[in-house]
Amino acid sequence: MQHILLSLIVCTLGNMITLQAQQPTIAVDVSKKGCSVSPSLYGIFYEEINHSGDGGLYAELVRNRSFEDTRIPESWHVEEGRLVPRKVMHHFTGVISDRTFEWPKNEIPGWNLIFDTPSKAKASLTTDSPCFESAPTSVELDISSVNNAVKFQNTGFWGIAVKTGENYLLRTIIRKDSSYHGKVRAVLLSSNGEILAMKSLQLENSDKWQDLSVTLMATKNDAKTVLSLEFDAPGKIWLDYVSLMPENTFNQRPNGMRPDIAGMLSEMKPSFMRWPGGCIVGGITLDNRFNWKKTLGDPAARPGEYITWGERCSYGFGYHEMLQFCEDLSMDAIFVCNAGMSDMFRSGEYCSNDCLQFYIDDCLDAIEYALGDLDTEWGYRRAKAGHPEKFPLKYVEVGNELHGPAYEERFNKFYDAIKTAYPDIIVISNTYINGLGGIKKTDMVAPHWYGTPNFYFNNTTLFDNIPREGYTAYIGEWACNFNVGKGNMKAALAEAAFLIGVERNGDYVTMTSYAPLLQNRHDKDWNVNLIHYDSDSVFGRASYYVQCMASQNRVDRNVNVSYTGKPTIKPCKAGKIGFGSSKSPIEIKNVTVQRNGALSNLDLCKGESRSGIWTVSDDGTLAQTGDKGNSLYVLDEINDDNYILECDVRRKGQKEGVFLFYGITDNIRDAVRYNIGGYNCQTISANQLYDGMDVGATGHAAKCLLLPDEWHHVKLAVTPVKSTLYVDGEESMSFTPMSTPEQFVNAGIEEKTNELVIKVVNRSNKPYTPQINISGVNKVAKHGKVISLVAEDDSHENSFADPFKIFPKETSLSNLSTKFTYDFKPYSYTIIRVKINSL
Repeated sequence: MQHILLSLIVCTLGNMITLQAQQPTIAVDVSKKGCSVSPSLYGIFYEEINHSGDGGLYAELVRNRSFEDTRIPESWHVEEGRLVPRKVMHHFTGVISDRTFEWPKNEIPGWNLIFDTPSKAKASLTTDSPCFESAPTSVELDISSVNNAVKFQNTGFWGIAVKTGENYLLRTIIRKDSSYHGKVRAVLLSSNGEILAMKSLQLENSDKWQDLSVTLMATKNDAKTVLSLEFDAPGKIWLDYVSLMPENTFNQRPNGMRPDIAGMLSEMKPSFMRWPGGCIVGGITLDNRFNWKKTLGDPAARPGEYITWGERCSYGFGYHEMLQFCEDLSMDAIFVCNAGMSDMFRSGEYCSNDCLQFYIDDCLDAIEYALGDLDTEWGYRRAKAGHPEKFPLKYVEVGNELHGPAYEERFNKFYDAIKTAYPDIIVISNTYINGLGGIKKTDMVAPHWYGTPNFYFNNTTLFDNIPREGYTAYIGEWACNFNVGKGNMKAALAEAAFLIGVERNGDYVTMTSYAPLLQNRHDKDWNVNLIHYDSDSVFGRASYYVQCMASQNRVDRNVNVSYTGKPTIKPCKAGKIGFGSSKSPIEIKNVTVQRNGALSNLDLCKGESRSGIWTVSDDGTLAQTGDKGNSLYVLDEINDDNYILECDVRRKGQKEGVFLFYGITDNIRDAVRYNIGGYNCQTISANQLYDGMDVGATGHAAKCLLLPDEWHHVKLAVTPVKSTLYVDGEESMSFTPMSTPEQFVNAGIEEKTNELVIKVVNRSNKPYTPQINISGVNKVAKHGKVISLVAEDDSHENSFADPFKIFPKETSLSNLSTKFTYDFKPYSYTIIRVKINSL
């Protein structure tokens, strides 16, 4: 009878929705004002990943310019072609990581020694007699004999791009021994060997290091140019530094940014920039952390660092350059400091409490460099570097993606120290959105999300009911990057829908930044990225234009809006039970199910391994021992939608929690998954698996600490329309599955122009043609404008071959009034702007 009644209710709801869908409406009441929207809502997050700096935004054209790329970090070693860090016990899990990292195959990456027989020469690295102790490696060229010139060539980052008539500044730090009496030429060679520019370097007759600079003007465009240093006599030559920078950098800054990529960032109208990361902030180990102090001063003296993404960062785009770039784009700066902890997903190293003050002082020094008076140590250094004025540093984030009691204790110390010295600095913690734990006070929390389209489509209400407790949220990393190709329109629409929910909650979410921002087409460390480029071209994905549109059309205040087609309860189908994890070993035992008042034990041997490495021990414990990807084990004994499941669970790693599934059908597309102890061991979350093994945290979450090697008892009460999870006897959270809307709508006022801004996402393959009713106004202008991003299919993407396949177009609207109809195209993100006179 209960199932019959539920079916009638569902059918009635379905009929109502069908009737409403025949005449959809969007009702905007301008007189009912909602929360304000932060002017800092849209910013950018920069991290050296995917060659986003060297070979990307940073304008340097020479790869491995200081010959430090194969400098092995101290106490590390290379084994079987992989870089092996020193062994460190993870402070949270007690595990010593055996992870190794990519290492160059060539001794001198980026460089080739070219000569014709019978010439003889060899190139090798040395640290003898360095020009700079901070960057001690140089290359020694030992030329035995010369027929034609011996050439030492650099191919840049998959090609050096030059343009006709433009100047390129070559700086070389070089020395020779007394046996070399020849000349040195610098040549730009085209991809077919044609000379595009050539200059001689005027060496003095000395064995001292000589810092030489010349300007090379290219005679043709070529994206695959080679820089060739040519030597015409026997003897020994040492090169410490070879740099080739375009004269035409963004805003004509020395040691500056590549204009086309920087211009793409400028178009986003970002209000802030987060730097330097990301995972590189903590480093693989603490001595491998990104060290901002080493990024200052002469670029030739900067040592660079092997970073967590398997490449060496030159430190060319350093702290000073970041602050200068923020000033150039009228952005505020976020500095992410190290909290005395390496990256949680690498070694998890943790400095002793005795050493913590070093890291606190290092953070305070960074703030002083940006904001200190000229009579302070670091304020003086800023002025000496050519910038006596203070930089626009406004925020400090303490660590990146750190968690747990140790981090919380440390954050409190950082917070107090920063606020005592700089009370106006906004301090950001890595905390999630489910409470502060042991953190006493923070100005902002910083949740991160990566997920599938349906994760974002179904979490547009994520922040609607989160308590406002005296701090705001900064979504510092987020992207729709699973099941979306290289970044298709479906991802863009999902992100646009999510941003509609973010703007609606502008009193809580005050900052966002997409991640990762940049990707060289030849080096992909991350699945999906916002802006793609090679040596001479750049394009933005559809998601890039969503960011631009949202930022350029940010409202100051929300107004009330309602529309037909909002989500309804979607009863879960009868299905099977499953267990799983993500990159973490787990164990499950004592599994029971209660149905219709009858309790039964489930035989864990009667199940199917869908993914992962599963075994059942003699005592009946189910174990997943793999540490790769997602795992799933499905039990065969139950296929229902109304029962109580109980079991004991234990996690053996830290990557993610224990997954508990219900409602599993054959293709797992309709299941619900609880992640118990997810998001770095700290939360319970639940989400629907529209995309199979969906990815990402969810708005349906609660605080829960589930440490490795601890057994916990869980109980899950399942009905078709609701499930409730209990952990160790305490009710933790409930979840109600909902339908996914086809459209998403928000509205607000831009006060400067007195315009009503309506944002609509239509993810459907059909047009959406609502009547738009505007109330609470005296008058609506007859003319308005529309900015719309449309694709013929949501699987379509921009590419190097077709960079503007999906591109926003602006059109005008006429004959507007307080009631009008608009046809929103399939697969579209649309912004309507119209001037109003409010009541």
